[in-house]
Amino acid sequence: MSDAHIEVNGGDVTEVPQKPPKAPSPPEPFQARGANCNWFDDDCAQLGLPGGDGADGVAGARGGTGGNGGSLDFEADVINGAVKFHAHGGRGGRGGDGGDGGDGANGGKGGEGHDCEFGRMGGKGGNGGRGGDAGPGGDGGNGGSILVRCRIDNSTNSDPLDAHGGPPGSAGTPGFGGLGGNPGDQGATSGDFAASSDCPDPGIQPFPGRPGPPGQPPDPNTAGRAGNGGSALKIVTG
Repeated sequence: MSDAHIEVNGGDVTEVPQKPPKAPSPPEPFQARGANCNWFDDDCAQLGLPGGDGADGVAGARGGTGGNGGSLDFEADVINGAVKFHAHGGRGGRGGDGGDGGDGANGGKGGEGHDCEFGRMGGKGGNGGRGGDAGPGGDGGNGGSILVRCRIDNSTNSDPLDAHGGPPGSAGTPGFGGLGGNPGDQGATSGDFAASSDCPDPGIQPFPGRPGPPGQPPDPNTAGRAGNGGSALKIVTG
């Protein structure tokens, strides 16, 4: 003989908050000024401008709170262990995933030599943005209330009343860090030229940007909590 269940449970949260879109990346810088060639004095071309850093990802949203158990008032002549009464809280919802960090911009192109100076090196790539932190799970729902009145209680080997609080939802996943930007291209060194003492070389080869770090799990202090237990009372009138 299977058990019979009389239930007024709170609902579980099944919806998951939408992951935020990837954080934006800055535009690539303009090309640096080229050399100024004239009979009086040749001005060096400028080094490329550094790329901007990607924006940090948005943190994931908290999961929803589970539904609270309902109220159950039941009266019967005889209660046995095959009848179970449930008014427990629902499970909290899963936390949202953190948004991915923005990619760093590529460095700007170095200035052109224009036949009188070196074409200069491009700019350093921008750093990727940090990934967004994972959203905490939602709180479990509180247990409801159960009141059972009976004349004879034959459920001596089991406890048929269940009004526990619902479990919390699980945390979301941290967002990925953004990609680092590439170094900018070197400006062209063209024609037959003699480099001046003010500008004897094209400059130092630029580095790419660093990738952004991933987001973090939720702070334990903000994690979802289990719901509070409800009340369950059985009265035997005899």
